Amino acid sequence: MNFITILKMITIREVKYRSRRLFEIQKGMKFTLLISVVMILTAMPSCQTEPDSQWNGEGGFTICQYLDLNQTEYSKFYSLLAEGKLNTTLCGYNPYGDGYTLFLPTNDAIDRFISESPVYDNFEELLQDTSFTKSIVRYHVLKRKVHTDEFPFGAITDSTLTGDRLTAYFSSDGDNQLIKINNSAPVIKSNIDMTNGYIHTVSEVLQKAEIRGYDWLQQQNDYSILAQAMELTEVTKGMWWSKYTILAEHDSIFHRNGIYTVEDLIGRIATPGMSYSNKNNAFYMFTGYHIVGGEYYLNEWKWGSKKYVTLNSKQLTINVGMDIRINPGIDTYGISISGSGDTTVIGHISPVWDYSNIMTLTGPVHSISELLFYEPFPKQ
Repeated sequence: MNFITILKMITIREVKYRSRRLFEIQKGMKFTLLISVVMILTAMPSCQTEPDSQWNGEGGFTICQYLDLNQTEYSKFYSLLAEGKLNTTLCGYNPYGDGYTLFLPTNDAIDRFISESPVYDNFEELLQDTSFTKSIVRYHVLKRKVHTDEFPFGAITDSTLTGDRLTAYFSSDGDNQLIKINNSAPVIKSNIDMTNGYIHTVSEVLQKAEIRGYDWLQQQNDYSILAQAMELTEVTKGMWWSKYTILAEHDSIFHRNGIYTVEDLIGRIATPGMSYSNKNNAFYMFTGYHIVGGEYYLNEWKWGSKKYVTLNSKQLTINVGMDIRINPGIDTYGISISGSGDTTVIGHISPVWDYSNIMTLTGPVHSISELLFYEPFPKQ
């Protein structure tokens, strides 16, 4: 499926996101809105990651007891827990909250992690790295018992024992719904109910983000025009935010508007005779408008119509309701024609669901459907 096709699709991720956003605000909404949520959830496909009924709270086992009794599949993570001094914690109850949630990698997942690692040649070397072991096992545990029904399309509210955040991503495979944690680790068994929390088995080891949002963008071949614009304008120099969110157009969005290189973009909007890094240059203004102060995953934009500060000090409007609309009313981006022939003017920018919530050290990167500017983008 190509990028342009994805832009035109209303996917199951949108339905999932919308239903969850409505659920989050249901206390303040009317009964008719709640009925709408029920209808959406009823129409959704079943989730492939079904609970393990054998362990659905019936045996009265704790998380660490479950691991001890299932070492054929989880012996390596069990050993990592013991080395990281966390097995005792997961044998008891959380004194500071309602249980724990463990994202449990299989032995195969750990073997894959080692085979792809530039640091470890075998499991024994990984086990001996005590500092890393303590960190990685704690990164797989949330501070609260969290069912998959609570997962948003974005950042999970509860942090891990390392103080970090995880993201949940939803996709579909035929009639089944799939969940990925950090957009990389599929959940293959979900909601295994222990006396002190839930276990969600994952087929990959969870890994922390290691680069900033700006650096992530520089590494992407398909976002080269915006990446080069950020480099030329030096937008990150003197940035006062430790956390920021990037809204990024795929190169194909620029191509659709007759811009094939960063030089084309400069020719279209730059202020003549002014340095690219000058904050009054329209080229800098365009580039800085793509960086929003603060960390905002898709589920964290505020309900209703809110304004957010960008790096060029121009405000960005995000309207959140049954969908997410960025800068509504600024420009006309196209016309949608339904099967019955009805036309709808598209007057807002949307996130591209399959390419959003990309986790970095400084905050998420979201791909967007149109060229983002605080005024109508100059025509060719």
